[in-house]
Amino acid sequence: MDFEPALVQELNTITALGGRIYPLFAPEATKNNGVPYLVYASSEGVRDKTLGGYLKSKEVRGELNIITERYSDLKAITKQVVALLVGFEGRRIGADGPYIEEIAYQMPVEMYESQPQLHRCVVEFSAYFAEEGD
Repeated sequence: MDFEPALVQELNTITALGGRIYPLFAPEATKNNGVPYLVYASSEGVRDKTLGGYLKSKEVRGELNIITERYSDLKAITKQVVALLVGFEGRRIGADGPYIEEIAYQMPVEMYESQPQLHRCVVEFSAYFAEEGD
């Protein structure tokens, strides 16, 4: 299993999100309708390179956007998301995803979006692992 499907499988364990986990953008949601939810973005990553060529190890950067109606929900879900990310280190994620050697995340950034009247928290992270196969 590749990184992104394994990440989604792990995020689906956060029951407060109710399975509302979307890549890149979410269906239109408004206050009282379709929240909370999480939007994720990740990349193919960058493989490590030595003088002998590219290695199977790589860094994948990602971003998680948590959207809620209430600020207290934002705080609670963000806490769960960060705990989940930190828990990736030193284990295989998902049913058969990559073994995460290291995970690093940036300080979560909170904001309020006045147009939809929703709270958002952005968590950027980097995951380091070796690809299998090739």
